[in-house]
Amino acid sequence: MRFDADVTTHAARWGARLTALGGALLASVLLTAHVGTNQVVFEGRAGGYPVRVMIDPPGVVPAQVPIRVRVLEGTPTRITVQAASWNRGTKGAPPPEALAPVVGEPGLYALDLWIMVATSYAVYIRVDGPAGDGTLLVPMQASATRILGMKQGMGIVLAALGTLLVAGMLTIIGAARREGTLVPGATPDLARIRGGRIAMASGAALLALAVVGGAKWWDVEERAYKQRMARPLAITTSLRALDDSQRLTLAITDSLWIARRLPPLLPDHGKLMHLFLVGLEPSVSTGAAAATSEVAIAHVHPQRVHPDSFSTVVPSLPAGRYLLFADLLFQSGAQRTLVDTIDLPTAPVVVGDRVPASSSQRLIDPDDAARVMAPVALGTAASLAGGGTLTLRADVTPAVKRDLRLTATVVNADGTTATLEPYMGMQGHAMVLRRDGSLFMHLHPMGTASMTAQAQLARRERGDTAMLDSAAMAAAIAASEQGSGDHAMHMGSSGPVAFPFAFPSAGDYVVFVQVKRAGVVETAAFTVQVSAPVNGKAR
Repeated sequence: MRFDADVTTHAARWGARLTALGGALLASVLLTAHVGTNQVVFEGRAGGYPVRVMIDPPGVVPAQVPIRVRVLEGTPTRITVQAASWNRGTKGAPPPEALAPVVGEPGLYALDLWIMVATSYAVYIRVDGPAGDGTLLVPMQASATRILGMKQGMGIVLAALGTLLVAGMLTIIGAARREGTLVPGATPDLARIRGGRIAMASGAALLALAVVGGAKWWDVEERAYKQRMARPLAITTSLRALDDSQRLTLAITDSLWIARRLPPLLPDHGKLMHLFLVGLEPSVSTGAAAATSEVAIAHVHPQRVHPDSFSTVVPSLPAGRYLLFADLLFQSGAQRTLVDTIDLPTAPVVVGDRVPASSSQRLIDPDDAARVMAPVALGTAASLAGGGTLTLRADVTPAVKRDLRLTATVVNADGTTATLEPYMGMQGHAMVLRRDGSLFMHLHPMGTASMTAQAQLARRERGDTAMLDSAAMAAAIAASEQGSGDHAMHMGSSGPVAFPFAFPSAGDYVVFVQVKRAGVVETAAFTVQVSAPVNGKAR
């Protein structure tokens, strides 16, 4: 795949494929801060124990949600978990439940926790032990996003058992009418036999009515469940020329949003919206050279120009069709990703370049970044636009739902380890996209969840139930931009950047990593092939 000035042929050839990808995206699970999964991986400290928490909601509610806690250092005596909905807190939550050690996995503890209501939760992981007791709050969103189907074998078994049950009931009804008042050993006469048959026919009719009524009830419940299922918010995107640039506007048109039935937004890392444009555009290299592949990505932060609309200047990207992902964080702690596809025309504006009009300049955020590059394999050094390299490694071989660390190391052109600056309050950011477009996730050094959501849920647990007004929102934005001094990830560092993660499904992925060095946001891309679960089991 190759991007260049002449993309007309490639756009025509691959527009249909990206359109299909966009359709697959909209048909998939687009209901949290991720696309295609509700999975949460979060790393932090609970007392004296560093832990990695993995939560994998199944997409149905009520359901048992698998909770896995890996203790990275030390041996605790007890680990408990308690899930509290965002609007009730721990006072209205069920009591904590203990996790059990997983046989054959030292340091791993597990529990399947019942979740009864679709909402956002604060999941409290308490770890007790000689190193010190403590609790870690992990944001989680439970959403009804699918309906579980019944396996064919189970359906056949249930149908057979149901038939046997009905036959037994009718036999009992017939026998009761025919022989219920006879003395032992007496033979029923013709009238009793006829009465037994009539009773069986009447019973069959009543059972048929019960079955039909049950089916009707089931249909009503299924329709009600489907209506309660979380769905992607409806949006419209548009492009128009603005001075010498292109202005991208995203309008949220969903009735839930328009009717203000959703909680207000909360800035995450100082931005109300994180928007990603990803292009996968192929070409075949000429001559004896092998085929190469390039991808394009833009990470921008649109300004809110209307209660329902966000706008930004399109950065320097080649013309073509792009997948669009826009992350929002609500004051309930819930996150949503808006999804669309968009066709970019020629003559884009370069991020950071001077544009003629102040109206355009105001739409460019200093943290915006864009790059076209060829992804390299995991473990290979990727060249950076500003010189030097970025290498991404995994501490274990990636497999489905196997928790791991993706560690990024940045080296300057002179071979020295680079000093990284905070990028939106973080040591780095990463984006994970499965090449078929069915999954997209935004990662931070603590994992897939938002630290801002974590802080918001903690604030509500302390008893602050008010939604933030405009003044408090401004303070929250400022605090989010400055970061927290309590976390090393918010400070400049010359060490590697680690992203805890677990790939939700098998397939080919592209992982984008962004760090800030010498005032410039650097981007690198890596290909990852994720195998099926180890020994047939998720780990």
